[in-house]
Amino acid sequence: MPLHIQEIDEEPQDQAFVFHHLPEAQFQSFGNKDIQPILDKWGFGPDMFMCTFRVEQQVHPDEMQAMLDAFFTDRRVVSVLHHLSRMRVLSPEKVRVRWEQISTKVTSMSFFNKFEEIGAISVSGHIRGRIEEDWEGVPIVNLIREAILMDESELYDAFSESERREFLFRIFMHVVFGGASNQWEDHVEEYFKVTKSVYKDLLSVRRNDTGDVEVLSSVASVFSLCEGGTLFPQENPLNFCYVIHDPVMRHVAFGTLATSPSGEKGISCALSDAADVAAATAIASSLGDAGMTVVDVVMGFA
Repeated sequence: MPLHIQEIDEEPQDQAFVFHHLPEAQFQSFGNKDIQPILDKWGFGPDMFMCTFRVEQQVHPDEMQAMLDAFFTDRRVVSVLHHLSRMRVLSPEKVRVRWEQISTKVTSMSFFNKFEEIGAISVSGHIRGRIEEDWEGVPIVNLIREAILMDESELYDAFSESERREFLFRIFMHVVFGGASNQWEDHVEEYFKVTKSVYKDLLSVRRNDTGDVEVLSSVASVFSLCEGGTLFPQENPLNFCYVIHDPVMRHVAFGTLATSPSGEKGISCALSDAADVAAATAIASSLGDAGMTVVDVVMGFA
């Protein structure tokens, strides 16, 4: 009886998506000489950092789930993010990313005229204050904060649930509430300025045939890794995690806010500790290679 020997391919099967760290990539808003000082004032400086990855493969809209699962289990990504943040992937085989699609239909800042209509801001842009109240650990010190967060307030109904899922609304909400050491504003202009800058920085847009602005990027709000790991060290209503995909440039921006537990210090956006920069770069250099497409990852507020 002849002996049949089955040849075994020792090469690993191709992964659906492969990522590589790009430590020198920069963004236009974060770190900008005009924008970063404002972010620092709002408490984002000590708690925010940014890093960049690239992905080899093109990501189609119907592949977002697969890309997200691959991203949070990729050894290159996990090695870098474990070093730079408190996000933890403990059991990669159990990671199942839970997320929801965030709308990018709204592109005009006139969207926020409703705050003036409900009396939260004056014609001059002054933010109307109120008696301070604690709402799930968040100080409500003005009517904008009340309209955004307090669902029991009559001001809350100014924006529908679908409007609250607009990425422009989400960015504005995050800059208004800020980080742990936020020095909030009395006028709305700075909030509008930073919201517009970050929106333009993170999303890819173009003019369609009718001349209207069309957003090409897709935005996912990630809220759980299930049993595979944790996005945040503690629960907080201000926590967030976004993954933003640009199908043309094949860029993906990843941003997260994980409120620092009491007594702990966040990681600087500039990574002021030279040893941290060197270590992160060394990790990326040992794992990465050149010539692929780019995945931009903003790791923030962790």
